[in-house]
Amino acid sequence: MLKNPKKFSFLKYCPPYLRPRAKQDYMHADMILCARNGMFGKHGGRARQMPRSLKCKVIAVFVACIYTVFTLFSLHVLVTSDSKPRDPKKLAITSPSSTNLVDLESKASRQNSILIEVEIWGKAAIGLYLWEHILEGPVEERLGGVWSYGEKQIRNIKFKFRTGPGVVPDKVPKETRNLVLVINGREPTKVDFAKAWLDSLADLPHLRNVAVVLLGNERCENGWLYSYMQMNGGLVQVAFIVYDIPYADSKTFFQWPLGVATYRKFPNVPPLSVDAQNRRKFRCNFLGTVYPNSSRVELQTVIKQFKLDDVCFVKTRDNWSPGESAESAKDFRYALANSDLTLNPVGMNTECYRIYETCSYGSVPVIEDIVTPGECRRGDRKSPLNLLKAFNAPFIYVKDWKELPRIIENEIHLTHQEVVERRLKLLTWYKKFKEAVIEKFVNVIQNKFSA
Repeated sequence: MLKNPKKFSFLKYCPPYLRPRAKQDYMHADMILCARNGMFGKHGGRARQMPRSLKCKVIAVFVACIYTVFTLFSLHVLVTSDSKPRDPKKLAITSPSSTNLVDLESKASRQNSILIEVEIWGKAAIGLYLWEHILEGPVEERLGGVWSYGEKQIRNIKFKFRTGPGVVPDKVPKETRNLVLVINGREPTKVDFAKAWLDSLADLPHLRNVAVVLLGNERCENGWLYSYMQMNGGLVQVAFIVYDIPYADSKTFFQWPLGVATYRKFPNVPPLSVDAQNRRKFRCNFLGTVYPNSSRVELQTVIKQFKLDDVCFVKTRDNWSPGESAESAKDFRYALANSDLTLNPVGMNTECYRIYETCSYGSVPVIEDIVTPGECRRGDRKSPLNLLKAFNAPFIYVKDWKELPRIIENEIHLTHQEVVERRLKLLTWYKKFKEAVIEKFVNVIQNKFSA
């Protein structure tokens, strides 16, 4: 028992295991041990420390409060932003080198075990480019051509293609679950037809997934489609759109190639059927309509001024015709197959059927590289023809047709072997381009429709 317990009363603030067990130890240990642990009475400095368990509880409550406030704020932002219709033109644009038809991450390895049946309904001529030229699917006419049908399986997706005037909303398979609808939005009457088709999809009770391949407006004015997109409460999950749309993001919107004029019966030319080795009769060709006040007038002037029609196949007309006579179709294909270069002046848009048709025959496109009026992508080094340039298309580009005489002069100095190698390079590029488009298209459908 201590003789003077008040003298050492401050030791009650020390934990029991720190208190000295013998009287003689108090004088040497009491202040030192208590000071090290920061525990003094009201006359000795700091007050008693908060127990460790209570500290942890206070910190945990504080962190939980912060987390709750942050979660409620995030939920508020998400709800308010989703309540507004989204305009694709305001979406962030990804660089074309990592976007248009090249860099989508595939989930195919986890999905190949599931068979997916996908209907493709072609209600625009580009549907045949998708089916016959890209997917290389077979087509069989039925009921005298009232409608055509084909099937092809790629990986775990079984595509069923239907096209023709007999394919109407009342006659399509009602059990359809997965659909790729090919439509035309180039002009107002076509847009009304496309809207009627999209509206009719609500009558398909089992429909779960919808993609659209759209022949867009040549000025890239496709705002009517936005309300049909899933992000705005519609059915369409993904859209592949022709021409240089500025909002291609490789998630919801993809740029799609225009392709060849299947409505004029342009064939799918096998690369091995093209004579790439022999000399061709013409340095270049141009067959087309010369519109007043267009660059085609300048092209025609340059051809006449420098007498290039002596070395080039030139045949022009004043009025455009959507169809082709047997003679005009024969002349056009003859010109492509017998020319080293094919001249491609701009029309309503820089991208035209002629570009893809000339690739089919290994005749290098000479393209007027200017952005046309409208809402199409502009302001970067790959505009116009963003998609083709992203794939490093081996084309010749000009800003002005006054450059043409110099190009023809350069052609004269090429050896025949150099011309042949260039021709083979173009044929190989076009084949690989279509294969890449297939891969991209199938990956997107697989990812979207298997989710």
